[in-house]
Amino acid sequence: MGGGQLGLMMIEAAHKIGLSVTVFADNRSCPAFRICDDFIESSFTDLDALSKFREQCDVFTVETENIPMSALDYISEKKTVCPNGEAIRVTQNRINEKEFANSLTIPTVPFIEITTSNIRNIDSCYFPGILKTARFGYDGKGQVHLAEKNELLSIVKDLTNSQYILEKKIPLDTELSIIIVRDKYGNIASYPLAENRHENGILAESVMPANVSVDVHKLAFTYGERIVKQLDYVGVLTVEFFLSDGNLLLNEMAPRPHNSGHQTINASVTSQFEQQARICAGLPIGDTTLKYDVRLENVLGNLWFSNNNRQPREPDWEKLTGGVKILKLYGKDEPRVGRKMGHLITLVRER
Repeated sequence: MGGGQLGLMMIEAAHKIGLSVTVFADNRSCPAFRICDDFIESSFTDLDALSKFREQCDVFTVETENIPMSALDYISEKKTVCPNGEAIRVTQNRINEKEFANSLTIPTVPFIEITTSNIRNIDSCYFPGILKTARFGYDGKGQVHLAEKNELLSIVKDLTNSQYILEKKIPLDTELSIIIVRDKYGNIASYPLAENRHENGILAESVMPANVSVDVHKLAFTYGERIVKQLDYVGVLTVEFFLSDGNLLLNEMAPRPHNSGHQTINASVTSQFEQQARICAGLPIGDTTLKYDVRLENVLGNLWFSNNNRQPREPDWEKLTGGVKILKLYGKDEPRVGRKMGHLITLVRER
């Protein structure tokens, strides 16, 4: 479900192991449309289209967490969805995520839900902070930095149709993510921690393995393991962390392969995308061994406008890759500033 670049790379991996893939998305001008075996173009509220989709396929997964729960519940009535609907529900909402993490004694940054009853009386301990929409915000979208309480009322005008969370800003040592894999039998594996650098809220660079202590690696896996067991999770889960003054704090979760794991395509025995396909097909978890120290750089639409040109111009890929970096483009039609168009992989050193 969903037709973006994660879907594209999942299909590539599924084809590699002999699986066919049907994509359900609301627009065929998406990366996954180009290589899928079948495509259903419709809204996730269209029960006739969902019924056709449900009958046509054996097992279902998502490439985005923002699939309506009504559609997930409808498909789950008769077929298997990996991961399950409850896991996706938790990850759809930042408030749910953090409350769930705290219930498992996994620490997060201090946070508070903004409501009509408390918006005028938020404790000053949450400032400076970052105001975020509880749902749908990604790559820096739906986020505003607030220095003090007075700024909150000027920004949040209406709480009728939106839900907000305020997170206290903390000093960062670095940002990390771990990709956990769990199959239907309860077997669990993980990739090494990735260390991530963001620019303007968008992942700019990710390095695997992260340059942190063994204890931090172990703790990240412990937290990830705790989460997938509690959710009875089946599939690939990404958990993002802040490392602050040596303390590991959960930031977000994604019930799918993740941008910080794209390097596993070239650097691991089994990629994160093949893992998702294998789990859906009931195959054993693949080997997560990292063959190379590896660095990923996102290719944004900004590159098409790098010379102050008003019309997009294809970048000089030979110059950008230097004959060393591996280029992967997602086949998106329209480059836009801030839009992920592809990525570059550097295999730094064989392990």
